[in-house]
Amino acid sequence: MVRNRQPELYSAAIITYTAAAVALLGRLIARRKTVRVLTWEDYLAMFAFFMGTGFTFISLFKMRWGLGLPIKDINMSEDLIYYHYFLDLWIDMWFYTFAIGSSKFVILGLYWRTFSLSVTRWPIRVLGAGSVCWFIVRIFLITLECQPIEKFWYPDLPGSCHIPPMVPLFASSIPHFALEVGILICPLYEISRLRIQPAQKCALGAMFGAGALVCCSALNSIVNCIKLNKMPNMDLTYDAIDDQIWAVCDVNIASIATSLPFLRPTLRSLNNALRKLTNGSSTTTAKTNTMHCENNTHTLVTIGSVPRKGRSRLPIDEEGSTAELSGEVYANDKEGSYQSIPIHTLECGRSATKGHDTLQ
Repeated sequence: MVRNRQPELYSAAIITYTAAAVALLGRLIARRKTVRVLTWEDYLAMFAFFMGTGFTFISLFKMRWGLGLPIKDINMSEDLIYYHYFLDLWIDMWFYTFAIGSSKFVILGLYWRTFSLSVTRWPIRVLGAGSVCWFIVRIFLITLECQPIEKFWYPDLPGSCHIPPMVPLFASSIPHFALEVGILICPLYEISRLRIQPAQKCALGAMFGAGALVCCSALNSIVNCIKLNKMPNMDLTYDAIDDQIWAVCDVNIASIATSLPFLRPTLRSLNNALRKLTNGSSTTTAKTNTMHCENNTHTLVTIGSVPRKGRSRLPIDEEGSTAELSGEVYANDKEGSYQSIPIHTLECGRSATKGHDTLQ
């Protein structure tokens, strides 16, 4: 019986890609319901998704020449197999770099909008600088892997490959994992300081917690690379599929993580639609929504603390992530303490107006 690991790659790619597509669609719907204007974060999130789409397509396209099958069972010469493997690898490294890099910048942009007035702004700056460095290093590694570049998939071509196999691991994969861990724990300090119920803190942490799955996939990629490097008789097309599986999970889960914090308005709309179908009458639904608007004073807060000597008021704009995520805006009152201003304009069906008219 022929060993075949292609179904594993199919499952990993299709499941995670479908989830990423649904998450992005939910994000765009939520943005249209709240701010009605897409920001650079939204466009960058779409760009990251399209790069992830290219990476997912290349991952599945690799199976046309036998990725996931033992090399001895592929009806193709080994030279041609190696050609396809390394050519496709060089192409998907570009998609991976832009997909992961864009996802990092999207989530850091969200953090900056939400926590820019708190002490967390310094870790955000460090993570942003590290992400830029990671992106630049990846570009250099891809372009300087071999000279000429074609030698990467044409081993008999005159030239040389200067970068040892373990250099990309220490220069790219490990920093990527470290950055993802930093991005994961960055908002935890501010969340822990919020005066809300523990259950709400857990829910808010879970909203940013999809990055934990990105950390897991990045860590598994590192472990798999080390394992492959130590194999005495590695089957390139069969054993190396683990790296492709974890990479496609990494790309798509990173896209999910960038959209998850914005899904609250979409989920609320879906819940209202289901409630309307369940109740069976628009009158009952209107009463339920009215009660919800009157009692909705316990919304989750994701705003970082503001120094008392800092600005007198947090900046509020219609396209910022702050109001969308928190449901409340904090401003300094006359005595220097914080004042909670609930925003229920969109939820209660009142027409939104620009500027401070939206604050009721």
